Amino acid sequence: MRFFPVLALCVVTSAHKITQLKVPLYADPRRAAELSCHFEMDDQKLHSVKWYRDTHEIFRYNPSQKPPIRLFNVTGIMVQGGVCQIDSCLVRVMPPPLATRAAYTCEVSTEGPKFQIARKTKHMTVVAMPENDPVIIGAPKLVKPGEQLLLNCTSDYSLPPSDINWYIDNELQKPEVWQRTELSAPEFGGLRASWRVLRVAVPSAASGALRVRCEATLMVEPPVVRDAASIITIHSLTQLSKYVSNLGVASVCNKYLWIVLFVSNRLLVNNMTSRL
Repeated sequence: MRFFPVLALCVVTSAHKITQLKVPLYADPRRAAELSCHFEMDDQKLHSVKWYRDTHEIFRYNPSQKPPIRLFNVTGIMVQGGVCQIDSCLVRVMPPPLATRAAYTCEVSTEGPKFQIARKTKHMTVVAMPENDPVIIGAPKLVKPGEQLLLNCTSDYSLPPSDINWYIDNELQKPEVWQRTELSAPEFGGLRASWRVLRVAVPSAASGALRVRCEATLMVEPPVVRDAASIITIHSLTQLSKYVSNLGVASVCNKYLWIVLFVSNRLLVNNMTSRL
């Protein structure tokens, strides 16, 4: 039996591909987001570049047509425009004023007869981060045992709105029915502030200090947490009486000090006048 060598013919074909897709992980609804798609065509001729939000086409670039760019506004999103070249395509979109997550797809296709298609997808979440820490209102520096306190914690504007939790000495406080997180009316871009109150009953036998803290949590992935804290000193009745007593003594001492300074000043003036 004779064996004949088999000649394997390898046909090398070049294929176009998307080399880079840039989609912001988070987008602020108050300003436009830029999406960019970079690709290599090799020896293929570009037919079109299309952008999709989920399953809806929002942008199309076809260099053989006039005008070459078409925009498709879909519900909740506005396409502001774009710039395309032979190897890239950039699109600007205004995110909807809702805390949503959407898939953005770049699709690059070649001319016939092959009409090959390359696609890449990334997700973008609409989020507006709070710029400031929350603010605690109604926390006095000094209290006495048995007092009732009503505190309020207000978060900065954000999207989605922050959820608020209270802690006393690092212990999470379970909210009463009427102490749920409340929301403000929406501002530009759908941003809202949130607040929650906390009722604190200072124990009658308490002394020392209470550390109250509120956390404003933006429920994104990963969560964004900003907090504020306040130290409240508790004085017993004995300590308060001593404090008031010491304050009275200091007040009397200050009064006599001013009298002595006044008399000394008058004597000095009289002495200088007599010399003249």
